[in-house]
Amino acid sequence: MQRLQKSIWLVEVFVPEEIYEIVASAAPMEAMVKPVNSYRALLKEKVDVWALGPGLGKSRAAEVLELIEKAKQQMVIDADGLNILSEKTSLLRRCKGERLLTPHPGEMKRLFPNHKEPRAVTAMKFCNRFPVTLLLKGSRTIVAQRDRPLSYNTTGNPGMATGGMGDILTGVCAGLVGQGLSLYDAARAGAWVCGRAAEIAIFNDGQSEQSLLPRDVLDHLGDAFNEVRG
Repeated sequence: MQRLQKSIWLVEVFVPEEIYEIVASAAPMEAMVKPVNSYRALLKEKVDVWALGPGLGKSRAAEVLELIEKAKQQMVIDADGLNILSEKTSLLRRCKGERLLTPHPGEMKRLFPNHKEPRAVTAMKFCNRFPVTLLLKGSRTIVAQRDRPLSYNTTGNPGMATGGMGDILTGVCAGLVGQGLSLYDAARAGAWVCGRAAEIAIFNDGQSEQSLLPRDVLDHLGDAFNEVRG
């Protein structure tokens, strides 16, 4: 738990040049927004961990696939990163660095079609086929990795099934990896903390499952982390 005492030193947001001004004007002061001509150029960047997918779009799929395959750093992949990857999942066997995938059930079906077994069976089969860590979202989120125990998350509520919640989870997991946790441990801790933050927002802050928004979870991440440290 000592690693959870550390802070993230710097968050860099890499975006295409054509939308740089839009993103930079809306980004929080803690993030440094940088324009890029090509996602391939990011292979030369010195970073500790990548968070790829939220808000990405699919217009530069070839560049994204190359980044997923060739980046040597650990990477958390969500949203459009997963949708792009679903067209060529075989490259997961050739990745230069470790990869954490965080799909919801719909994204999982695209990544691993024609598999209708229970979620736990699907998760284990996927990890046996590809050398990745998998965080499969849903009621009792599952974290799986080859040769590691299957882990079920116990926090959260149905109000989290809304757009933007996964983006927060991606960032939390990437931040934990940047602090030194393994992908497996970061996935387990990230799922627990985000779920617990959602519970606190409802129990202590007057929200409901119907009104819960991503910013409510974000506002209570500190409370959830404090419970872990305590």
